[in-house]
Amino acid sequence: MSATSSSVLDAAAILGIGTPSTEPLPPPEEGWIVLRIPDGLTLQALRDSPAGKERMWAQDWYDTYPWSTEALPAGDYHLRIPVSGSRRKTFAEQQAMFPPGEEVAPVVLVAAALLCIERQRGPDPLNRSWTRCAEQTAEGHRVVLFWSDGRLGVHDDWVAFPGDGVVGSSLRTS
Repeated sequence: MSATSSSVLDAAAILGIGTPSTEPLPPPEEGWIVLRIPDGLTLQALRDSPAGKERMWAQDWYDTYPWSTEALPAGDYHLRIPVSGSRRKTFAEQQAMFPPGEEVAPVVLVAAALLCIERQRGPDPLNRSWTRCAEQTAEGHRVVLFWSDGRLGVHDDWVAFPGDGVVGSSLRTS
């Protein structure tokens, strides 16, 4: 999947977590991933789900962070994974390129979208890159997601590192 393709994904139906909504999914929008999530989805719940146990690394380093147990409201979220042109930029540079109405995407949304795409055998939108997320560690590093040996990993990244393999992902807020 390139930055210009689109997907509409229901995390509950695809990953078998929570109760799928009976509401119709919105139509696809070019360049965006629409992700529907159920109530109670957190990074820890995703990791501990059957789909997470199958395709996420069994990491617990982030269990001490409140953001790993915070659930976003159930609903439809519009994501860009990755944001075109965000490679070789620091976190601040990536954030500055988002237009009004977009912000850095939360890790649970990006992780759920990546797992859904992988489960449907779609092409990896990261294309062997890492993507920065909104959450921070105690050291001020940003949380990043990456695929390694067929599993999704959660790591931290230096925000000032403009690595070739680190891209940004965004969430539409308006």
